[in-house]
Amino acid sequence: MPKTTAANPLDRRVQATAEKLRAALDRLTHGFDESSMIERQLTVAALAREARVGRNAIYANHRDILDELTRVRQQRRAPSRIAAITEKVAEQRIAVDIMQGQLRQLATENAGLMRRAIEAERRADRAEHRIAQLTRELDRHRRPSLLRSSAGEHGEGR
Repeated sequence: MPKTTAANPLDRRVQATAEKLRAALDRLTHGFDESSMIERQLTVAALAREARVGRNAIYANHRDILDELTRVRQQRRAPSRIAAITEKVAEQRIAVDIMQGQLRQLATENAGLMRRAIEAERRADRAEHRIAQLTRELDRHRRPSLLRSSAGEHGEGR
């Protein structure tokens, strides 16, 4: 019987590749400051280049490292999402402040227009009342009236 080793050559090769990939992933994620970390892309291709292994080896034998790469990518996206949301909230607050100022200005203009409309209605009511008064007066003057003559006026006497 041949002597067996603890790991066959394929297992040793897979283990060595896994160690290279973990070291490369660590360098890609932790070996840089925050600003350069944002600039570096965390892709399978970048990991393969950093570890100097083929991408196919990662896909074929190292799903756990792919999962770790995905987790790190999601963690990295979270701060940028928070920053984007914070920026959007700030923009919306500015827009709300502008709109509130416009609303106050419109309310002021509306109050002025309302005052003018009420005054115009009062004038119209007074004008209608005066027109009704003048119409009654005109009707009274247009009615025929009897002229009464006095006996001494026309020279007729009895």
